[in-house]
Amino acid sequence: MSYWNTYKSVVLATLFFSLLLTSCSAPLPPPKETVAFEGGIMGTTYHITVVAAMNDDVSTAMAEAIEGALKHVDGKMSTYKDDSELSVLNRMAGGAYIPVSGEVFSMLQLALEVNRETEGAFDITVGPLVNRWGFGPDDKQEPPSDEELASLKALCGPEAITLDALTQSIQKVSDGVYCDLSGIAKGYAVDLVASVLEAKGFMNYMVEVGGEVRTAGLNSVGIPWKIAIEKPVDEGRVLQEVVGLSDISLATSGNYRNFYEVDGKRYSHTISPATGKPVDHNLASVSVLHPRCALADAYATALMVLGPEKGMAVAERLALPVMFVTHSDKGTFETRQSESFRAYIVD
Repeated sequence: MSYWNTYKSVVLATLFFSLLLTSCSAPLPPPKETVAFEGGIMGTTYHITVVAAMNDDVSTAMAEAIEGALKHVDGKMSTYKDDSELSVLNRMAGGAYIPVSGEVFSMLQLALEVNRETEGAFDITVGPLVNRWGFGPDDKQEPPSDEELASLKALCGPEAITLDALTQSIQKVSDGVYCDLSGIAKGYAVDLVASVLEAKGFMNYMVEVGGEVRTAGLNSVGIPWKIAIEKPVDEGRVLQEVVGLSDISLATSGNYRNFYEVDGKRYSHTISPATGKPVDHNLASVSVLHPRCALADAYATALMVLGPEKGMAVAERLALPVMFVTHSDKGTFETRQSESFRAYIVD
């Protein structure tokens, strides 16, 4: 499983659903020209649609710019690439301040802000726990003992790192501190591609990388982009909800794709910083809307950690448009949406 999918489930952004939903609507204007870009990178896939007319030269140049932006983020923030900036940082000794690039520093700052806002639920220093439970670059193994968990938890928490804005550097309190940006970097990659498109004057687009989505303007028929959210089932692709989006991002976090079982017990990839263990509540997935995809990404992870009650309380305090899908006692799913989220739902 790619590190970009360690925390995140998949959101479908498909032409099929768009056609399905518009087929019974009032007549729409003739569609404008669109250009699609897609490929595989970061161990996942990307799909980008731009409403514009492009000749071959412009299309080729944009394809190269998009892939270049995605490779750039991968080279900065991957925990699977030994030579990425983050991997090099994680191998360095603690104690001294280590200079980092502006992009990595900004993501570290943003992550600490979200940590404070979500009562510690979003914690990029849980890397040692993620790896030990088998959801990082390391191979899966038997669950850790309580003593091992206590030792690993001592390396985690926002106090494990200190940032110096003047020198744009980070200090790790000990050698074993390991930062994992998986819960925010994919969203940042989406934002970076969006900035590449807008710098070239393209203002109507949909960018999707590994399930995280950002939209701008309108689609080819002049309406908000229709994005389908999956039902959190282990197998297959089932529609949960469809939202119409314009100038906003969507991220979904869930426990239904990346898990394993040992002696009949299921272990989710979502690790609670408080316990050091995979979460065991009944929340199946969380979808969050936010103008910045990096923040939608991070908040979705945090709310998934917090669970249905605490997560919704935090979402309401932060005024986030959210949808929570939980497992019911009857073996079905129950959905709870904030009023602000319901405003985006397409009937």
